[in-house]
Amino acid sequence: MTINQKKSLVAFYISKFNDDAFRELGYSGPVSKAMDDLSVRITGPGVEPNAYLRRRRDEFDVFFDNGRAGQHNRKPTATVTELYEQWDVMEFKEITEIVKSVLDGTMEETQVINLDVDGEKVSEYDVEQYLNFDDNTAALNKTVKSVIERTYSKKKVNMLKRLYAYRCQICGQNVGEEHGVNIAEAHHIKYFSKSVDNSSDNLLILCPNHHSLIHVLNPKFDYDELQYIYPDGKTDKIILDLHLTHGKEEK
Repeated sequence: MTINQKKSLVAFYISKFNDDAFRELGYSGPVSKAMDDLSVRITGPGVEPNAYLRRRRDEFDVFFDNGRAGQHNRKPTATVTELYEQWDVMEFKEITEIVKSVLDGTMEETQVINLDVDGEKVSEYDVEQYLNFDDNTAALNKTVKSVIERTYSKKKVNMLKRLYAYRCQICGQNVGEEHGVNIAEAHHIKYFSKSVDNSSDNLLILCPNHHSLIHVLNPKFDYDELQYIYPDGKTDKIILDLHLTHGKEEK
């Protein structure tokens, strides 16, 4: 996630849950000091806290009865409205887990993983079966399943799915929503079985249709334009991006 993506998420969390959010993050003193400390935790040491986090929180205040005036006299921007609609479905516990993982760095943590263990080579199919389906016992043999469980946590993937409200980053749809279920699948931009890259920057959240299409056609991903380029020249652009940083890190 970029610095401003992180600040937007934390700002929403503070705006919606207010005192409960500060307490959960370990703050009990003046709000201004807590905001400055959070800004530094997100940006990194040696960087003066700026007003972005506070301004973003004020923008979200329009949607919540938290006792702050916020920017109630201003119409929220389309971006702020979209983020509100995306994240407001999360319960306190769900979004708290994501916020804490962003602040402590575990959301972007990359593990060194050995996928060739006990004579079993773990494939991309094996990894994605494990990540995307709860009932994967039949699909994976016990040794392969054990290897993946030891080396790859579902926690990061599940947090990303919640961050996007189970919507596909390409088409914006949660295909099961009208039936009361959430269907979204994690996909590795650079295939995990080859890259062994389990960072959040190598993950997309997709609907089953786009996920299958990408695996069948194996298009090239253009990080600069945030789009897939298929062999026939057609493209699928990422329309929802709340976490990718490649090539756009703030200076």
